[in-house]
Amino acid sequence: MYKIFLLFFLFLSYFGYSKALEIDSKPIYETKNYISYALTDCLNEKPPFKKVKNWSKTKKGFNSSPNKTKAYWVKIELKNISNNTKTYYFKAENQFTYHINYYLVKDKKIVQHIQDGVISKNRDRAFNVNHMIFPLTLQAHEKAIAYFKIRNYNKIDLNFSLVSESYLIDYYQTYNLIEGIFFGGMLLMLLYNLFLYFLLRFKFYLYYVSYVFWLTIYFIGLFGFSQRYFEDYSIIFHLSSGAFFISLTLFVQSILNLKKKLPKIYTLLNLFNIYFIVATLINIYALEEKNFFYAQLLFNLFFMIVPIFITIIILTTYYLAFFKKDKIAQFYSIIWTCIAFIGLLLPLEYLNILTLPIPSDYIVQFIILIEVLCFSFILAYKIKLMEQKKKEQERILVQQNKLASMGEMISMIAHQWRQPLSEINGTVISMDIDYRKKQLSDIKFNTYLDNIETTTAYMSNTINDFMDFFKHNKSLEKLNITDVIKTALNLLSIKNSHQIDIIYKSNKEIIFEGYKSELIQALLIVLNNAIDATLLTKRAPKIIIETNKSKKKYFDIFIIDNGYGIDKNILDKIYDPYFTTKHKSKGTGLGLYILKMIVEQRMKGKVKINSSNSGTVCNISIPLKVNNIYTF
Repeated sequence: MYKIFLLFFLFLSYFGYSKALEIDSKPIYETKNYISYALTDCLNEKPPFKKVKNWSKTKKGFNSSPNKTKAYWVKIELKNISNNTKTYYFKAENQFTYHINYYLVKDKKIVQHIQDGVISKNRDRAFNVNHMIFPLTLQAHEKAIAYFKIRNYNKIDLNFSLVSESYLIDYYQTYNLIEGIFFGGMLLMLLYNLFLYFLLRFKFYLYYVSYVFWLTIYFIGLFGFSQRYFEDYSIIFHLSSGAFFISLTLFVQSILNLKKKLPKIYTLLNLFNIYFIVATLINIYALEEKNFFYAQLLFNLFFMIVPIFITIIILTTYYLAFFKKDKIAQFYSIIWTCIAFIGLLLPLEYLNILTLPIPSDYIVQFIILIEVLCFSFILAYKIKLMEQKKKEQERILVQQNKLASMGEMISMIAHQWRQPLSEINGTVISMDIDYRKKQLSDIKFNTYLDNIETTTAYMSNTINDFMDFFKHNKSLEKLNITDVIKTALNLLSIKNSHQIDIIYKSNKEIIFEGYKSELIQALLIVLNNAIDATLLTKRAPKIIIETNKSKKKYFDIFIIDNGYGIDKNILDKIYDPYFTTKHKSKGTGLGLYILKMIVEQRMKGKVKINSSNSGTVCNISIPLKVNNIYTF
C-alpha cells in the first residue's frame, strides 16, 4: 500500500509540475505552479549560483522575513514552444516590495538584470506603469530561466503573472480608469469634508479628513503610484499604515461621543492609539535599519491586533445603536460590520492564511471608497440631527424667555388689577348706598353699570393680551401691525412703572402674514432694552416707534430711544448668547440673541442696530409673508 501511495505521489509530482512553463500564444500565464523557492545568506549572490542549490517547490519554511544578510530567491523555468519570437512581461500585484532583483538567464549567462522596489526604483518600466513588470523575450523554441531575488518584510510569495503586451495594454486601460475613479472619489470626499470642517468647525470632520488623507497616502504607496511619482516615499507609506488607524480612532471617539457615553471604551481606544503610535515608529526604525525580522514580527502583531480593535469598535456601535438608540451608531454598526468582514481578507492574505483569485488589496480599496462615501452621507445626516436639536433647543429657549417674563408680568398684573378691582368695589358700594337712600335712579344705575363694564373690559383685554403672548399653538395669521404693536404696548404698560413716554407713529396700515406672539416677544425685548437705556440718562426718557412699508415684500419697524447708546467696542458682541452689560440680577444676556433668532431664523427678516451717544435705533425688517416653520 505504501509503495502504491509513493508511486501515486511521484506521478502527481511529475505531471503536476512541468519542468518549464511552455509559452505559445496565450495572453496570460499563471506562474504559481512553476515557481521554486530558495534562501541564501549571500546578498551578492547572482545566477548562475554557487551557493543557492537547494530549491523547493513549496513556500514552507520561507514565510519569516530575511535579516540583513538574507534574501529569498524565486526561480521560473520557461520555454517558447512556438515558431515565433515571443515577448511577455512578468507582472506582480504586490506593489510595496522593499527590494527585488530580476535576472534573465540563457545558457547559464545573465542576459538581463533589472532592479526594482522601494529602495531601488525602476523609472524605466515598460509603458511607464505602476506595477513592477519585468520583460521576457524568447526566440522560437528558446529556453530561459527567470530568477527573482526578493527582500521584503510582509510577503515573499509574490504572485507573478506572465502576460502579453496586448493583454497588458488592455489591463492598464481598465486599471487606470478604476484607480482614477478611486483616487478621484477619495480626493473629492477629502475636500468636501475639509470644506465642511472650516464651515462648521466640528472636530469629527477634521478627524475624518485626516482618516481619508492617510488612507489615500497608504493606497498611493500600495498600488505603486509612489514609486512612479515620488523620490522617497517609504517612511510616509509606513507612517500612513498607523496614522489612518489613529485618525479612525479619534473620529469614532468624537462622532459617537464616547468620552461622555462610554468613558471606559474611550480610554481603551486611547490605549490602542498609543499602541498604533509606538508600533508605527518602531516599524519605521526597523525598516530603516533593515531589521526585517523585527519588522515582520511587528507586522504580524499589527495585523493580529487590528481585528481585535475593529471588533471593539463594532460591538461599541451595536451597543449604542440598539441599547442607547443612537441613530448615528445604527448606521455605523451596519457599515462597519460589512467592511470588517471584507477587510478581514487583508490580514488573512498578508499572513499567508488565505489565497484569493482577486487580491484583497483591490477588494478593500473599493470597500473603503464605499465606506468614505457612506460616512460622508452619515456625517451630513449627523449635521441634520444637530440642526434639529439646535432648533428644538432654540424653541425651548424662546419659551423659557417667555416664562422668565411670566412671573414678573403676573405680579405686575396683580398689582395692576388692584386699582380696577378697587374701582369696581367702590362702584358697588356707591350703588348700595344710593339704593339704601332711595337715590338710585335709572341714570345713576346705568352709569354705575357702564363703569363696571368698562373696568372689567380693560381687565379682560389685559388677560387676552397676556394669553396671546404665551399661547403654544403656532399658526400663521393675517395681522395688522398697529394691532400687534398696541398689544405689545398694553403688555408693556403693565411693566412700565416709570411711565416712560412711548410714542407710536404709524405712517400707513400694514397688513402682513406672520406669528403674532413671536413678533410681540421680539418687540418687548427691544422695548425693554430701550426702557433700561433711557432710565440711565439725565434726559427726559422717550421712546419712538415708527413703521414703514419701504420695500415691496418687506416692512420696517423702527424703535428709537434717547439713551446714551451702546459702546462701539461691544456693538459686534450684543447678539452673542449670555453677553450682557447689565448686572446678573437684571439680565441674562439672551434678549438680543433671541431677538435675532426670532426675526432672522423664524421670520426670515433682518435686525439692524445703530447706536450713538444720542441714542439707539433698532430696525426690524420683516417680510409681508412668512413661511410656516412649525411643521413638527
